[in-house]
Amino acid sequence: MQHYQTIVALHIIFAGIWLIYFAADIIIKRKIETSNNQQTKNEMISLYLQLSNLFGIVGSIGIALTGIAVIIINSGYGFFDMSHAHWLATKQIIFVIILLISFLKIIPNSKKLRTAISNSDSEAANDLLKKVFNSNKIVNILVILNFIFAITHRFYS
Repeated sequence: MQHYQTIVALHIIFAGIWLIYFAADIIIKRKIETSNNQQTKNEMISLYLQLSNLFGIVGSIGIALTGIAVIIINSGYGFFDMSHAHWLATKQIIFVIILLISFLKIIPNSKKLRTAISNSDSEAANDLLKKVFNSNKIVNILVILNFIFAITHRFYS
């Protein structure tokens, strides 16, 4: 229990990284959508993909590792235990869904999008960009939902 508070603080910081990405996501999407120059648009898409990748990796790995540590250290919590901490089990299920969307949708479509941009295939790039935008929107909504569960569970547990 000696490092418990530090691990919880790190867990909150990693959640904050995801929330910061949510704000950046909105801003960069607008810049991409309003860009008239294809070169600038492609550069903004590349930046968007880099930020998605960076924030996604740092946020998800950080959340996963610190979340697992919190559960191991705190005997009051468990993995996918709906009988005691239903809010936590729900958060864990949502996190698994986020990971599935990331690995099955966002990563493959982002790789295809990078290829389409480098091949100057703007039609394919636009279709893939919409898919990545939609997948990231779903992940952002789920992240916000998890954040809401985290900050409100004391009111209904």
